[in-house]
Amino acid sequence: MGAEAARRRGVLDLEAQFAFFRSQHRHPVNAAAHALLTWPILFTNLLILHFLPLPSPVDPALALALVYAAAYLAVDRRAGALAGLLFVAAWAASAALAARLGFAASWRFVLVTQLFCWTWQLLGHGLFEKKGPTVSDLPQVFLMEPFLIFLQVSSHNSQTWLILQPSAHMELEESCQAVLIFQSLLVLCVHRY
Repeated sequence: MGAEAARRRGVLDLEAQFAFFRSQHRHPVNAAAHALLTWPILFTNLLILHFLPLPSPVDPALALALVYAAAYLAVDRRAGALAGLLFVAAWAASAALAARLGFAASWRFVLVTQLFCWTWQLLGHGLFEKKGPTVSDLPQVFLMEPFLIFLQVSSHNSQTWLILQPSAHMELEESCQAVLIFQSLLVLCVHRY
């Protein structure tokens, strides 16, 4: 089951998305880079959206936060609610920071943060996974990866927020291994011909 299978089963299919995500982030350094740097990217996206010159009642940063929160609620009510609250909290914090810093300082902060975070995420894939990120699925990656990272980090700290049953862990690992085997076979076929 690769990216195409995950897409066929649906963007909001947690098991398919998590298996694909884990297959792309096997190396601990790459996994750590994504765990630490994905949410700052999202925070700075929210921060810069506060400066879009749109009519007064429209808040694009809040709209983005609510889209993410709604998507995560659609995947799972319990974990999605907490991840959604984190997004709303990130929106509130980004609004406060935008008001305090102003456009020029916010833009510099966003630029430095985005360059640093994206560079390390791409290096994590290239240097440690020995393959580039899957760019054919960027819309679903941008939507689901923060939630999958949230689940991965929270499941390491406590079983309280783990939405998958313990028996599903083995199934997920098997799915992840199947994705890796499929990708390896695909690479062998491409290099052979």
